[in-house]
Amino acid sequence: MAKRILFVDDRPEVAHQPVARLRLEGYAVDEATSGADAMAALEDRSYDLLVFDADLPGSDGWDVLKWLRARHSPADLKVLVFMAGKGETGKLQLVEVDAELRRPFRMEELVSKVRELVGA
Repeated sequence: MAKRILFVDDRPEVAHQPVARLRLEGYAVDEATSGADAMAALEDRSYDLLVFDADLPGSDGWDVLKWLRARHSPADLKVLVFMAGKGETGKLQLVEVDAELRRPFRMEELVSKVRELVGA
């Protein structure tokens, strides 16, 4: 059975290529475009990995992650966060994530991180 990933980014034009690549690699990928959508998806379905942009409008990625960690242990759900090239490092100390990628990144970096976290 394919590993299930929830990919959260408010910009579909940015999410399209990474989501397509992960699907080509054999992962089952659902998408959400807001923190609220992500939380609803996480309530409705079980995922192996949450991949999200830390800079979401409204409930940002950090709010989603705090909510998530109050409900799911890191052993149950791995988290990969995208961040701007600089900044936000301090927030990583406040909420536990399993991996991070700084933008811009190469698709090979994304695939490698996903494999590290949940396998093929």
